[in-house]
Amino acid sequence: MTQVWKLSLDGEETDIYEAAETLGFLDDSEALAITVFEKEVKTAALNFVLEALYETEAEAKTAQAIIPGIISAVEDQDWVTLTQSGLPPVAAGRFFVHGSHDKDTIPSGTEYPILIDAGMAFGTGHHGTTKGCLVIFDNLLLDGNAPSSVLDLGCGAGILAIAAAKALPNIDIYASDIDPDAIEVTEANAKINAVGDSISAFQADGFSSANLKGQSFDLIFANILAGPLMGLAPEIFQATKPKGRVILSGILAEQAETVATTFSKAGFQVTPKITLEGWTSLLAFKP
Repeated sequence: MTQVWKLSLDGEETDIYEAAETLGFLDDSEALAITVFEKEVKTAALNFVLEALYETEAEAKTAQAIIPGIISAVEDQDWVTLTQSGLPPVAAGRFFVHGSHDKDTIPSGTEYPILIDAGMAFGTGHHGTTKGCLVIFDNLLLDGNAPSSVLDLGCGAGILAIAAAKALPNIDIYASDIDPDAIEVTEANAKINAVGDSISAFQADGFSSANLKGQSFDLIFANILAGPLMGLAPEIFQATKPKGRVILSGILAEQAETVATTFSKAGFQVTPKITLEGWTSLLAFKP
């Protein structure tokens, strides 16, 4: 491909991530890739940049009608390389999330490398929420926790399910998302990371899927937004086995107390664990 069309938008962190999520769900304007960057040189407020790449100008203009960014043509560049170039690898405990462009920089002795190339709007591990989940998960493993069943609820690109499959071979791992494109991305990423046979991925709005009926899990990753998280708290409690744990993320730091209270009322014991880039991840335990 010799030309793609880029839609760019500067803004505050929360606004940019909301815009990225919106673009990811457009049926009539499917992005080749959607990436969020933090500016190296920060201004007073507009510290984040959204870049969405489209195969045609018409698709970019359709997206622009929803997200008022600036459209420009990108000439004579591979869009994958263009998108990847701004994404450094992410180290989170014993996990190392990287793109193809960084495959030769994996530190020696890395236990769980995870290859994720930017594409669509489903995450590359660079968001503080994903890294927070991985750090908590790694600490649980180091503390001797060994769940035999895992659900990645709202799996996006499947990073957390893949992390579980790499660290816990031969266990049951489910990955669900409301967006069918996310399921395709998760399945592709699982295959690339040689854990395709370990993960069962399927579309589901919360716990509506027949695949989840009657199921319960030792560990649930729930890296979605605070509102949906709180709405799902009772169902998450029901789907968690006694003595099981839930890693909650997608929570702005100022929302953490409210989310923790909601999950405590649902029956969990909740502990704030880590805040990265303004996003807090919580660990919930079911007695």
